[in-house]
Amino acid sequence: MIRSRYVNNNAFVTGRLLFNRDGSYKTLKVGTYKKGQSATQELRVLAYLKSLDSVHDGHLCVRRACDTFQIDVPGGHHPCLVYEPLGVSLADYISLQATKGLSLPLVKFITTYLLFGIDYLHTSGVVHTGKYSSHSETCEQSTEAPFLNPDIKLDNIQQALPDDDTDILTRLVDAERKEPGLRKIVDERLTIYTSRNPDYKEDLPYPILGDLGMGVFGQTEFSGVIQPIPYRAPEVILRMKWNQSVWELLCGEHLFGKDNERETLAKMITYLGPPPTGFLERSDVRLEYFDEQGTWKGQTALESIALKDRLEGAGDIDLFIDFLQSMLSWEPEKRPTAAALLKHAWLQM
Repeated sequence: MIRSRYVNNNAFVTGRLLFNRDGSYKTLKVGTYKKGQSATQELRVLAYLKSLDSVHDGHLCVRRACDTFQIDVPGGHHPCLVYEPLGVSLADYISLQATKGLSLPLVKFITTYLLFGIDYLHTSGVVHTGKYSSHSETCEQSTEAPFLNPDIKLDNIQQALPDDDTDILTRLVDAERKEPGLRKIVDERLTIYTSRNPDYKEDLPYPILGDLGMGVFGQTEFSGVIQPIPYRAPEVILRMKWNQSVWELLCGEHLFGKDNERETLAKMITYLGPPPTGFLERSDVRLEYFDEQGTWKGQTALESIALKDRLEGAGDIDLFIDFLQSMLSWEPEKRPTAAALLKHAWLQM
């Protein structure tokens, strides 16, 4: 058994690599009782998806639970999810590359698989998202401490293991037995373990989208503050209704800033131009940022910069910009669906 534990200010989650009776390995994810809302929602989303019995090919690109159960304790329970083990996250994979980046063919490969997974979720009525709350921003009234749960990003996209996954995981277990990783004992109930990466040298297997702990379903429109600021869509910043449109998929850097919503909106105007008047009229908080004519309220005028000027490299840059800008429309109804993006010329070359 290899254990790991991490804290995300919302819940403590313990992950364990277990050896099954049939000779296979499984991963166990245990949500704690006190802060178990995220894991409980993940159970709901996974159960809903399973009930649909979808034949969409994209279901292979989304992490599914092999089994779920709960451990009852006085006054509550710990929700538990059993998964097939996966490899490292894309963030870790990129950090291990000499160039600290990915080749263009790999980027297209990853994007294609992610879009298949997203289309599966969206056609099933599920939105993979993350909720953010603080003392000033909340999705609903709460007395809980502030928390942040990431949206689709490199950290919650993991590699599927190659076909010889049992051998890979056996080597991982043997290496941990021979030389245990560092650990920090916080108190008698909490120990934090360092991660150990699986040992294999193959090309990147297909990516799996996980972490549905903040997924939502059952409605066509939603409200409330979601997404960390670097990935937050304009309709969310402007407190409008939001839906399952695809916004800023796989932008590696913080394209629109990372510190506050005003900075993010200003960066959007810089790279996308001013928002349409009709779009702004949907917002009850637009006058915090714009005047009655839709002009940005700022001490200095915002410059206009083409997205292409932010990119480096050669190749089909124009097609990539067209692919990216189609997702970055101010108006969500004008953004292409994941299925439509799969047909874009940039992914076909």
